[in-house]
Amino acid sequence: MKPHFLAAALLASSAFAQEPIAQFPEGASSITAEALTAAMGGKTFMAQPAKGPAWRLQYNANGYFFVNVGSFADNGKWSVKDSTVCTEGRQIRYFCNEFQSKDGVLYMKRESGEVLKLVPR
Repeated sequence: MKPHFLAAALLASSAFAQEPIAQFPEGASSITAEALTAAMGGKTFMAQPAKGPAWRLQYNANGYFFVNVGSFADNGKWSVKDSTVCTEGRQIRYFCNEFQSKDGVLYMKRESGEVLKLVPR
C-alpha cells in the first residue's frame, strides 16, 4: 500500500473512532433471552470500537454468526443465555457478551469492559 493511501486510511479510521464507553447508558436494562434472540436473529449490525476498524456482526436465525473486522473474518455458532450472547467461531474461542437495551438500541459489553452500540444495517 502506498504511504498516502495508508495515511488516508488511518485518518479515516480515526475520524470514526469514539471515546470508549465503560458502562451501559443510563436507563439501559437487561433483556430477556427470548427478546434478545428475537432482536438478534436474522439481523446484521455495525459496531465501532474506540480503537480499530468497525465490526460487521451478522446473526443468522439458524444459530450461525459471521464477523468481519478489517481484513479479519470468522464464523461459527451463536446462542443466547439470559441477557448474554455466546459465540464460538472457527478462530474465535467461546465467550459470552452481556447485552442491554435502551430505546430499542442494543448495547454489547466487550470482555475489555468497553460498551459498543450495535447499529442495525
